[in-house]
Amino acid sequence: MDEELFRHLIFLEANNSSDIEEFIKLGYFIRCDDTVYRTEKLEEDIKEFVELKKEELFAAIKKLGSAREINRVMELAGIQQFITFSILADELVREGRIIKDKENICVIR
Repeated sequence: MDEELFRHLIFLEANNSSDIEEFIKLGYFIRCDDTVYRTEKLEEDIKEFVELKKEELFAAIKKLGSAREINRVMELAGIQQFITFSILADELVREGRIIKDKENICVIR
């Protein structure tokens, strides 16, 4: 899974999207009685993407000492969009591996 697909699947409005049929064919969703549900494949692929990119983000923050230069951190981590950075950084905060300082800058714990 790449970042674009990750973002698309995270924010997909399953019942309102014209893309949903394609994602059903790919095994990310199933339809049952006009309701669309996420599949285990979707959950596993998202988890795999998050785990991989989270480690790359952590390594970039560690290398630079903080995420003050956010564009540089994102570049080192191979992240294209701020929303992806934000999701991954929040995961690292939840794990206690980084913290956000009083300026909301991510730093290594």
